[in-house]
Amino acid sequence: MLVTFLRHTSTLLHGRSSMLQKRILVSLTLSVLAMSAGAGPLYDQDNGPLSGIYNFVDSTEGADLLPEGRFAWSLSSITSSHAASARRDDELLVFDGETTRMEFRLRYAPSERLEIGLELPYIWHSEGNLDSLIDTWHDVFNLPGGNRDTRASDLLEFSYVNAAGEQLSVVENSNGPGDVRLTAGWKLGDNPDHARALRFAVTAPTGAAEDLHGSDAVTVGVGYAGDVRNTTADGKLSLYYRLHATWIDEPAVLPDFYNEWVAHAAAGFGYAAADWLELRAQVLARTATHDVDIPTLGESSWILSFGGNIRLGDNYELSLSVGEDIKVESSPDVSFQLSLRYRPGD
Repeated sequence: MLVTFLRHTSTLLHGRSSMLQKRILVSLTLSVLAMSAGAGPLYDQDNGPLSGIYNFVDSTEGADLLPEGRFAWSLSSITSSHAASARRDDELLVFDGETTRMEFRLRYAPSERLEIGLELPYIWHSEGNLDSLIDTWHDVFNLPGGNRDTRASDLLEFSYVNAAGEQLSVVENSNGPGDVRLTAGWKLGDNPDHARALRFAVTAPTGAAEDLHGSDAVTVGVGYAGDVRNTTADGKLSLYYRLHATWIDEPAVLPDFYNEWVAHAAAGFGYAAADWLELRAQVLARTATHDVDIPTLGESSWILSFGGNIRLGDNYELSLSVGEDIKVESSPDVSFQLSLRYRPGD
């Protein structure tokens, strides 16, 4: 099924007829919705050109911690297409391009209640080639497309200008390591049907801020996570919720306009259609990252993610999802995520 997914995407990118694109996209979407297994929420990293540099929390950082002495790892890739432009008085913002973020995460439980982790990201910014696919996606499902109708396809421009002059301009493809992130979880209680944990994170400024691979700032996060299982008699429905706050030290990019504190909230559900198959839908919201009049930076963001996970043997799982900015231009227009996860048995 993964091969089918990749073939469908490749066909769309090579520009077949509009009708064929729509048929293939419907097939692709049904494939994603049919693929899904039980390691919990989907990966929904905020992958915007500026919000992404802060390595904000995502919904996979939950309350279901590892057993003592065990390791787990995941390799994730999220590709996001940006299509936002706005003018407010003396401010002008353009986010047009694509960002791919690949992450390797390693987790370990040194004790019964404590879990620690390491996150190593690698970032690509480019003009990309997903515009044709995403235009068809929006046509099929009658979704808004931001500023896509006003600009040529496959461009790269991340820019912000105000009355004081140019504050941000990225127009060349780049790639490089992002900011390294250290995480921790502390288990609260022992209820098998309602796991709860405190979550912590610290980000080190190891990525190049001038290329938007990092922020050149330390960030510190603290949060509360809950995972609820067996909410129905058959045990097929699971729920989760997250509350998180991140403190940001002065960054290199737009240092005069950033918000020192950013809050996140997320919730979602999963439905186990079979022992190896789980479908998921979830919503993530965050407060504004910057104190400006442009809504893309100066207002809250809302992301809807749907898809799921498919179990590959006893310890491996493949996760696929699509993320959409349900508040238009508040986050990447569309994001496609693929993850391979390893978790030991209990």
